[in-house]
Amino acid sequence: MNLSVVSLGHVHTEAIEPLTKHLTRLEQVVTNLPPRVKLADARAELNRAIDAAANDWILMVREREIVDESLAAEIAAKCGASPLAGRSEDRPHTSFGYRIRSVPMYAGKPLRLEDAGELRLFHRRHLLRRGEIMVEGSVVRLENTLHAMTFASADDHRAYLIVHAVRHSTLRRTLIFLRNARTLDANTIRYLWIEAGFGQAI
Repeated sequence: MNLSVVSLGHVHTEAIEPLTKHLTRLEQVVTNLPPRVKLADARAELNRAIDAAANDWILMVREREIVDESLAAEIAAKCGASPLAGRSEDRPHTSFGYRIRSVPMYAGKPLRLEDAGELRLFHRRHLLRRGEIMVEGSVVRLENTLHAMTFASADDHRAYLIVHAVRHSTLRRTLIFLRNARTLDANTIRYLWIEAGFGQAI
């Protein structure tokens, strides 16, 4: 099974290395897109990258995301089960597009943030070329997730915000925190509190 990985931002080869155990050929297609770009806003650039890819199955990976062994095996299984892979009578019917959730890792633990997942894995012959990133037929969400590396510690997070954060009033920061704080997970609450612009963790 062959796969092309379209990179949004700088994706290290180590981040997708587990895929090599399951593939005959793995290709990485580099774009000039920023890692957090909305896919619908970058349709022209993505179309050029997809057209340049040598393989029909496309996986989109953002900078700082990691494909682990479980996800790599599931991706290979889904692509290998396609009716286009071998004789159709030997393959079960499957989707040509899959959503994948990206779980941020903060201080060594996963953040409990809502994420329905984006269309990240698809067969390019079934990609719809207008509007949103969509494929013909149903889109299924994979069970396994991408892991997105954020900050190794709360101190690293604060240091980054000192340099890069946009200043907001206390009221604005409070509203940002309350809008996103929909969990009782302590690590996630700490992340959201600091991300909202408050200097001290709770």
